[in-house]
Amino acid sequence: MRSPKDPTSTAKPADPNETAALPEPGDTKEQAAVPPIIDPGRFEPFEGFRETTLACFLDKEANAAVRTVGQLLYNMVLEYWQLWPSEPEGSFRHSLRAVIADMRHIQGYLANMGRENEAARLPPFEAHLSRKCPALAVRIKEIADSVEHELGSWRGEQ
Repeated sequence: MRSPKDPTSTAKPADPNETAALPEPGDTKEQAAVPPIIDPGRFEPFEGFRETTLACFLDKEANAAVRTVGQLLYNMVLEYWQLWPSEPEGSFRHSLRAVIADMRHIQGYLANMGRENEAARLPPFEAHLSRKCPALAVRIKEIADSVEHELGSWRGEQ
């Protein structure tokens, strides 16, 4: 997994004429934005973008801005909902398939984090966590497989 701070990253260098609002490299006066602790009973305020994506936006203001855009998009789509075509399997099954897709993303993300220990020299505690990630990926896979099994292959037959 490439990290935004990874010096081997192939990201295109920023145009120096467009970086006035960004902190200078090495400027550590501000602490980075950190992922929130989400109460599962209050998940809805966190609709929008995945936390694994938002974690790449380390600048607090940029992170807040992207979160705001995600929430705005979510609210806009809810307002427009009645104009969308109907889900072929119905709303509930459609949403469960989205849950499975998110779990598959997390499954792959955790598996990749497990490979970080092989690719980089992590500090001991991070290496320990990295070694735990493949087993966590398997547990997520089992849950996703279970939900997928319950849904079956039916995709709209009457």
